[in-house]
Amino acid sequence: MQALQKKQKTWVLLLLGALLGLAAFLCLYGTAPLDPANDAWIWYGYDETDIHQHYAGWLGFRNSSWQFPLAQADALAYPARTGVNISFTDSLPWVSVLFKLLAPVLPAQFQWFGLYELAAFILQGMAAALVLGLFLYDLLPLAAGTALFAFSPIMIERAFRHVALSSHYIVLFALYAYLRGRREQRCFMPVFWLLAALGVGITPYFLPMAAIFALLLAVENALHTRKLLAPCGLFLGTCAAGYAAGVVLGSLNNGYSASRENYGVFSFNLNALFNPSSKGGYTWSRILPARPQLYGQYDGFNYLGFGMLALLGVLCAAAVVLAVRSKAGRAALAGLLRRNLVLILGMAFMTMFAITNVVCFDDVELLNIPLPEGLVKLCGIFRASGRMFYPVYYVLMTACIVGLARLLRRVGKAALYPAVLVLVAAVQLFDLSAMIAEKHTAMAETAAKPQPYPQELVDCRDNYGTLMLADDIIHARNVICAAWHPGMVTNGYDVNTYTGAWNVTIDWTAQTSAAVDSGTLDPDTLYVTGDADRFASWQAQYGDKADYITWDIAATGIYDRRDEYYFMAPKQ
Repeated sequence: MQALQKKQKTWVLLLLGALLGLAAFLCLYGTAPLDPANDAWIWYGYDETDIHQHYAGWLGFRNSSWQFPLAQADALAYPARTGVNISFTDSLPWVSVLFKLLAPVLPAQFQWFGLYELAAFILQGMAAALVLGLFLYDLLPLAAGTALFAFSPIMIERAFRHVALSSHYIVLFALYAYLRGRREQRCFMPVFWLLAALGVGITPYFLPMAAIFALLLAVENALHTRKLLAPCGLFLGTCAAGYAAGVVLGSLNNGYSASRENYGVFSFNLNALFNPSSKGGYTWSRILPARPQLYGQYDGFNYLGFGMLALLGVLCAAAVVLAVRSKAGRAALAGLLRRNLVLILGMAFMTMFAITNVVCFDDVELLNIPLPEGLVKLCGIFRASGRMFYPVYYVLMTACIVGLARLLRRVGKAALYPAVLVLVAAVQLFDLSAMIAEKHTAMAETAAKPQPYPQELVDCRDNYGTLMLADDIIHARNVICAAWHPGMVTNGYDVNTYTGAWNVTIDWTAQTSAAVDSGTLDPDTLYVTGDADRFASWQAQYGDKADYITWDIAATGIYDRRDEYYFMAPKQ
């Protein structure tokens, strides 16, 4: 690699990254999820059934009136006037807004999750190529390095399980803006403001991930220029942009509880970088064994991959050896640490937040540090703290790929760099190959499965304007998805937080449940319960005034808290 060699043009980097991102997506999932009319793979779940919640949020939002804030879905939690804010169903508000604008020309059944995930993989590759293009010039190492990011284990682990949380391109574009801004002594304020606003409208977890790079760039710029205006504008503007987006969408200042319990449960286990264990039981490593973990630490999955782990180990060992052997080596290491001190401190903070005050290794709780109640509540805004390691993860990957080039150049072996990095990528992909095959097979099989709910329900649901979930199943996400049709409203909602606005919904549900139990039947309402005794009572009470449908959801293999749901469809 020649020092005077020209950098690749931006369009070349973007094209390379896009192609590798596309290739990664197709290797993992094929084309099945790209069919908007096929939602079978959503129904049968992907690792778990949280995607049902995301899908229910989209269906409700699509059929709701436009309101301010923009992400309100008043077709859910009826008759609450504001309904549900789909920020809290993880339905990617900005993406839902886009497709709701297109709803008049979309088919009645339309899922966009596959299309968005494809876009996320392509953007991941593009952002990774831009990051590496700041340091690497030859196409072969650029391609090998970008492939490592395109097949990022932590992104793949989230894809189609928590679609919003697989949007790691936001982190990588923030890293790119930080690295380039640091090099050029520029603040790139519009870029960070845009990423903050975008991140909040995908999932608020990406706001601190973008903001940390804005803060680090602001600090470094202030230290270098001895000026405060631009750095303050960068960081405060990033926070303001994220806040403004939250207000516009309704994820902030909208009556919802921002903080939740269990900070320290969904955390980063100290074994996370080398523990190939996640939700879904996939074979994340052909080489390393899965290790135990505690609590909800499956959510803190951060397996680096054996290829990257080996590279990280070699680089750390080489740094120690060079520092021990010569004064020049020690000076070089000290200079490296000094130049990157702000970045190191920022990543250390993110790591500590991810670990939390409950420090665990394997299935052993090493330390539990009491925290003030106010601090715990503040941290509870981002209670799934293991996710906050994502910026550190990608900084480590970048440092390893670039560090290898510099190490080989230092020892006079620069010509070996492309071959060595290709070898690292090959080892990494071999390590992940079983998981890739398992994911591909799982998607193909689930996408080909039959409709999981009764055809009788499909035939009758269009006749009703209201779907009434009895008070025993008001949060049944699967019922909402199965019985939904355009123009319908429902009292059902499935959200992991609370707002007082739903008191109206809860009261209406109790009153309507009592009314139908005591003989009042609304011909425009499709009733559903999970209580077999209640269903038998309805049948005895209403007889041939209604049709009765049983959905044996347990027989479909779809996970649900209930085995069966019972529908009563008043005859028209």
